[in-house]
Amino acid sequence: MRGHYLLRFYTDNGTIPVRLDITEQGKWNIINAEEIIQLDSIVFSGDSFFIKLPLFDSSMRGYWRGDSLFGEWTDHSRKDYKVTFTGGTEVAGDCDSQLEEFNYNVEFSPGDTSDATKGVAVLQKHGNVVTGTIMTETGDYRYLQGEWKKDTIWLSAFDGTHLFYLRGEVRGDSIINGLFLSGKHWKESWIAIKTPTNTLRNPYGIATIQVNENPTFTVLNSNESPVVFDSSTWKNQVSIIQIMGSWCPNCTDESRFLKELYSEFGNRGLQIFPVAFERGDDVALACKRLTSQFKQLQLPYPFYYGGKANKEEAQKTLPFLTSVHSFPTTVFIDKKGIIRRVYTGYYGPSTRGEYTKHSTEIRSLVNDLLSE
Repeated sequence: MRGHYLLRFYTDNGTIPVRLDITEQGKWNIINAEEIIQLDSIVFSGDSFFIKLPLFDSSMRGYWRGDSLFGEWTDHSRKDYKVTFTGGTEVAGDCDSQLEEFNYNVEFSPGDTSDATKGVAVLQKHGNVVTGTIMTETGDYRYLQGEWKKDTIWLSAFDGTHLFYLRGEVRGDSIINGLFLSGKHWKESWIAIKTPTNTLRNPYGIATIQVNENPTFTVLNSNESPVVFDSSTWKNQVSIIQIMGSWCPNCTDESRFLKELYSEFGNRGLQIFPVAFERGDDVALACKRLTSQFKQLQLPYPFYYGGKANKEEAQKTLPFLTSVHSFPTTVFIDKKGIIRRVYTGYYGPSTRGEYTKHSTEIRSLVNDLLSE
C-alpha cells in the first residue's frame, strides 16, 4: 500500500473527504494543504491497523482489502463519538496553472440572528486545487484543502479532533448555497462575497475585564490539588494566562507559539500559565489527556485544570473577565499585576499574513512589558 489515498468519512449530513499519503517508506501522513500530520503510532495485525492520533485523544482502526481501506474514527474526548470511513487511491489535482488569491467575507447561518457568525475566507487557487482557511473572531479553521472546478468549490480538513467540510457554488463574486459540516454533530449553511480586506474586529478589542488588577482565582494542578493565583503570583513578573483545552486545535497552535515565546523571554522573567477546560466530568482523565499533549509538544511549564469545557464555566473560574468568548483566550499581565491586554482567539500559521502580524504584535507587547 503506497500512494495518495482519499478517505471518505460518512455522517448523516454528508460525506467528508480526507487526504492520506502512504510513502514509499511505509509512513502514513494526513495531508491538509501545507500541514502534514505524521501518524507515528500505528499497530498492524495482518490486514488490520490501529492508529493513536497525535496530540488529541482520538484513534482510527480498520483494515484494508487490496488498495481499499475500511475503518472507524473515534473521538474519545466526546461521548460515543464514532465516524466510519472508507478509502481508495486518488489521482493528484492539477496545479499547473498560475496561483490566484481570494478573500471572501463569510456568513454562517445567514438570516438566523441567534446563530449567525461571520468570518473571512483566505483562499489560494492553483489550477483546480484550492487551499486556505477561514478566520473568525474566535480563531481560524486551520489548514483547508480541496478543489475549485468551474462553479463548484469544496474544502476539508482533519487533524484528529476536528473533521471539517465546506462546499459551495461560485456565482461571480459570491459563493452561495454553502454547506458546512463539522464531524457528525454539526451542519450549517453559509454564504460569502469577495472582499479586499479583513473585516473582523481586532482580537484585542473583543473581551472585557471585570477586575483589571491582581486577578485572583483557584484551579487544580496535574495532581488535582488546588493552586491559588493572587497578587504574589504576578509581582515583578510578566505573566500570560492561556485559557485553553487539549481538544482545541487553535489552542495547540497557540501553545507552539507560546513555547517559542517562553524560549525567547523566559530568562527575562516571562511566566506562562495554561488553564485548561476539558470535555467530560472525569478530572483525572482530563489531566491525563493534558499530560500527554504537553509531553508531545514538549512544553517547558505545567498546566492547570480550570473546569469543564464551556465558556460559562471558564468565566466562573476566572471571574476577573466579564465573559470568555473563545478557546483560546490569552491574558497579558504586567509586573505590577495589572491586566494590560486580553487576546480573543488565535490566528495560527494557516492564516499566513495575519499570523505573522499578530505574532509580531505579541512579541513586541511582551518585550515592552518586560522592559518596564
